Amino acid sequence: MADVAELDAAELEHIIGFTGQDLGALALHPRDANIALYGIGHVVVLSDQTDPHRQDLLRGHDSDISAVAFSSSGRLVASGQRQSPHADGEQIVVWEYESRKPVYRLSGVAGTVKCLKFSEDDRFLAAIGEGEANGNDFAIWDMQNGSVAQHRKCAKNATCLTWGATVVADAARRVKTPKYSLFTFHSGKVDVHFLEYDIKTMHYQLKTQLVRFPSAGLTRMYYDCTVSPATGELLAGTSVGELVVFNADNLIYRAALPISSNGILSLCCQGEFVFIGAGDGKVKKLQGNDQYWTIVGEAQLNGRITYLTLRADGAELMVGTDTAKMYALSCSDMSFRLAQESNVSQINGVAFGQKSDVFATASQDGAVRIVDLSDYSVLAHVRGPCAAQCVTFAGDDLVLTGWEDGAMRLYDAYNCNAMGQIHKCHRGRVTCIAVGKEFYFTAGDDGAMRVWNRRNLEFIGQYSEHNKTVTGLLVDNLHDHLVHSCSLDRAVVTYDLRTSRRSNYKMHRDGGFTGIAQRIDSEQELLTPTTDGFIMSWDCDVQLPVRCDRVAAGLWCGTWRCSAGCLRRCSKLCFALLLAEGSGECCCRSGRCLLRSLSLCGGCGR
Repeated sequence: MADVAELDAAELEHIIGFTGQDLGALALHPRDANIALYGIGHVVVLSDQTDPHRQDLLRGHDSDISAVAFSSSGRLVASGQRQSPHADGEQIVVWEYESRKPVYRLSGVAGTVKCLKFSEDDRFLAAIGEGEANGNDFAIWDMQNGSVAQHRKCAKNATCLTWGATVVADAARRVKTPKYSLFTFHSGKVDVHFLEYDIKTMHYQLKTQLVRFPSAGLTRMYYDCTVSPATGELLAGTSVGELVVFNADNLIYRAALPISSNGILSLCCQGEFVFIGAGDGKVKKLQGNDQYWTIVGEAQLNGRITYLTLRADGAELMVGTDTAKMYALSCSDMSFRLAQESNVSQINGVAFGQKSDVFATASQDGAVRIVDLSDYSVLAHVRGPCAAQCVTFAGDDLVLTGWEDGAMRLYDAYNCNAMGQIHKCHRGRVTCIAVGKEFYFTAGDDGAMRVWNRRNLEFIGQYSEHNKTVTGLLVDNLHDHLVHSCSLDRAVVTYDLRTSRRSNYKMHRDGGFTGIAQRIDSEQELLTPTTDGFIMSWDCDVQLPVRCDRVAAGLWCGTWRCSAGCLRRCSKLCFALLLAEGSGECCCRSGRCLLRSLSLCGGCGR
């Protein structure tokens, strides 16, 4: 067994996978108009919108990122995560932007971090935790030393917060100290908290007042809030699509204006204008104050608008939607362009064709995408009737896909137009597809491997050697008449098309196989990863594996599934797509080897 310490780790080159499922999980740098901040899985991503290859990855979380924020100066970055799997896990990490290094690791709120906001002078960071059924909490940390300045338990769940104006606490004092105001929104009330330095205790103290509502009350679920820089009014969006206006100076409710349907999920101000993002996919541009507002612009996008953030130059908004799309929207004429697109749901299959800069993905939501690695853009996509299970290329102009309904569908690789299909290819899912010179080979949940004519898609024959789902299928590198398959039944089978029977059979006594690849050098060994964390190398002339490597902890055992069939030689880089179960993440890795504990790379033999 190879010593993991002696092997070089693969270098993560780029990550694709913004999903837009969380409110507040996208931000733009307040000074640099091109830098975007968002979370993908456990990783915080800083990306340059003008250069798709410039991407910095910040690692410091042990759960999915749920909220991110820049400080007003852009000097600090904060990221919050979902509930940590560890009892003592820190929920929030504060990073220094220039060095990309963590400054503080903070705990103090319970559950998933729902909202993060820095004060205007970068002195304090406030956050809301998801909490429990009996309420949640919010906390304020001092960014000078990372300590908890204040913590409050909320009987009624706080859903969003925003900092108000910062004023001088007492102008008569010789030493001027700031007085901060923080608004928190709850289901039946709005609180304003004043954070002021107490000379007696030498600490900041928090005093709370209620914002006054009409006697009849106003019970709403608030999604986002902000203070208008033009009028100083406090604005909030509700679950019923209302824009609620408050007088921030007198702490009194002023109006609730129905603006959109399916809720207002995000708010953003640009001078005298207010932009609202709604659950119906519309971004509306409003102008006015108090009870008098006018809609002066509107844009319809794809998906619920989960976040709006203004570029530093004020010319555009970056819009995030729950369909995993980012749009750049012009503040002047409301025109928009697609800036980024990725998968929302679990990726079930990936494949390269003959080109090293184009690959295809198949996901659980039925989407098939063709992606260009030169700029990470989606060249074409199509959505099928059910979950897509696997994908492969036939040359550079045809994409073959396997589906949950047992069908195999063929698409044009340039525009994803339908090119044909086999309706009932297998009983159950089609899990694997391989391409030969004259035939297509498919396998599925029924354990069978079937052969189809490439010219007319007619059925040629069937091999039933497995009794569980087939997880890997490939045509031999040297001999076109040999086809290899592996399955969860712990068997590796080689079929000979000339004799119409199996020519080789190998069995593993422990875990089942999850994929298969073949070296292009040496003895053309087969490589098979297993469910119990090994990668095995098989020689056709030897019954037992000739090499067995233990994979590093955390990459297997149900957390990750390797698509070994996607190993390809791609120019100077050896690419592979590691599929995170349920996360929709797609990672392009490059380096000497694919996995840390695998010294033999199936794509380049290194």
